[in-house]
Amino acid sequence: MEPLESLFKPSNIRNLKLKNRIVMAPMFTMFADENGFVSDQLCSYYEERAKGGVGFIIVENTAIAPGGESHPRELSLHHDKYIPGLQRLSDIIHRYGVKTAIQLHHTGRQRPAYLGQPVAPSPIPCRVMKSMPRELATEEVDQLVEDFAQAARRAKEAGFDAVEFHGAHGYLICQFLSGYTNKRTDKYGGDLTNRMRFALHIVMKTREKVGDQFPILFRISAKEYVPTGLDLDETRIIARNLQDVGVNCLDISAGNYETGQWTCQPSWLPRGCLVPLADDIKRSVTVPVIVAGRINDPILANSIVQQGKADFVALGRPLLADPEFPKKAKEGKFDEIRMCMACCHCMDTLMSGQPLTCAINASIGKEAFVLTHVKRPKRILIVGGGPGGMEAARIATIRGHEVTLYEKEQFLGGQLHLAAIPPGKEELTTTIKFLASQLTKLAIDVKLSQKISAEQIISLKPDAVIIATGSYTSLPDIPGANLDNVVMARDVISGKKDVGRKVVVVGGGRVGCETAEVLAKQGKDVTLVRMSGKGRLAGELGLSSRASFLIKLYSSGILVEAQSTIESINESGVVITKDGQSKLLKADTVVLSPKPSACIELANQLKGKIPQLHIIGDCVQPRGIADAIHEGFAVGCNL
Repeated sequence: MEPLESLFKPSNIRNLKLKNRIVMAPMFTMFADENGFVSDQLCSYYEERAKGGVGFIIVENTAIAPGGESHPRELSLHHDKYIPGLQRLSDIIHRYGVKTAIQLHHTGRQRPAYLGQPVAPSPIPCRVMKSMPRELATEEVDQLVEDFAQAARRAKEAGFDAVEFHGAHGYLICQFLSGYTNKRTDKYGGDLTNRMRFALHIVMKTREKVGDQFPILFRISAKEYVPTGLDLDETRIIARNLQDVGVNCLDISAGNYETGQWTCQPSWLPRGCLVPLADDIKRSVTVPVIVAGRINDPILANSIVQQGKADFVALGRPLLADPEFPKKAKEGKFDEIRMCMACCHCMDTLMSGQPLTCAINASIGKEAFVLTHVKRPKRILIVGGGPGGMEAARIATIRGHEVTLYEKEQFLGGQLHLAAIPPGKEELTTTIKFLASQLTKLAIDVKLSQKISAEQIISLKPDAVIIATGSYTSLPDIPGANLDNVVMARDVISGKKDVGRKVVVVGGGRVGCETAEVLAKQGKDVTLVRMSGKGRLAGELGLSSRASFLIKLYSSGILVEAQSTIESINESGVVITKDGQSKLLKADTVVLSPKPSACIELANQLKGKIPQLHIIGDCVQPRGIADAIHEGFAVGCNL
């Protein structure tokens, strides 16, 4: 077991003593009510994380003024009426020996248009939100300084141990700091000295209202990764000035909405990808530094602190995936940690307008629900050892049922093994390992390399059967699809089939795109063609996932033939129609990636022949890992 002394060594932010170096990063949940008040759901969510052993919780972005919220269900602190609810929340967190701050926030130009016209330092629209903001008058900026400070005063009255100003990710304070978004000519714009004025005045005004001893944190994007945006040369100066006017801790992040892969880092960015930025800032200041960014491994987290690259590590998504990450890490139970895969499903959910969820932890937002032990255990038979089948087995066993799981392959994990092969998808293997280890820990009867028939299932007389047999692909109805120079994408990714130097991949879904990327990384000359010529590349991905995925895809040198239709395949390649003209895309090998079909045959054979039949995952309809795990969780809870 790797010792984690540095990670669990107490430390201070000003006079605030924290029991360890693990900070829960602020993450929007949409669990507040529609008027910005604390809800029961929000309290249960934070209580679960406090129970898990974290040292410090920074409660999510909280609006400091009407018109500054990013969503109607964002927490609010622009009136004293919000104090009682937030007092309740801080009290709950404190029960577990955890200190807490609240993040004070104004969306600025990144506010959704449906909420009304946003305001900003300058009338420059965000390329993602696309709404033209109204430039704030000087006196309005002065008032916002007061609004931030008053919100901090309310936070202190609500029992919070500290506040954090959200000066990162392209929100209003960041917009004033950045030359990319601040083109003002008054005292709040121009050179860096003037661009810093808004942030510095907020801190100074807050210090007047909360006193000398109340800790103030500031989150900053050390680099925005846009032309004329914040970079390390400027953020070093900003950091030192923030320290000089009373900031007690700097929380280092990166990016804005237009470079969202740096605000919610996808799996293809390396673990700890923001640590070099934090290390640089730390060498410029004397106050403690927090760093976030793909820190999903306790050994990595410990090494960051041990090497002095940051004083604290902020875990956001890792605490969604497993609220008990700190407790398990401290006890050395590394194999029991459900590690974040950086799949960005959480962000995709929020961007679709739905409350926060996690692909691999189906209990997010349901923390008040308790798994009850059944009074009458059932004999449950599960067919399929992919993520859905394993999750159903795990939950059903925890509840006291007797579970047997049949898997036709020699290993558990199903198609996650294939999904983990493309570049940047390796984190998927952590979920396979977690679920497999849980099945072993729970002593579930797992029968590998055993394909079971409907007749055998019926003869075993189970009380309930869960079918999780996944999906399959077959040759599409394209002339020439059965030629010798044609192979299937799954066979290419798995290494079962080789391809020539020049390849055409037919199919623009996620699997087709990933296959093209795998081949491009191998040095192949790759052209990607959508099967129907309609729709978007990797269109089944969520907004956040797809945006970061396409950045990676297009940087790999793949030629994409858009707005074309497949006519046929021949020995020389693929014939397409584009702009009314036929065109041959020459290829040594043609790789087909058609839409998968549900493996529903076994379920159909069992209908009406057993007491309970449940169908989950891709054999209902081919989708993603989140659907499989959430459906497995649900059926396990309801048996």
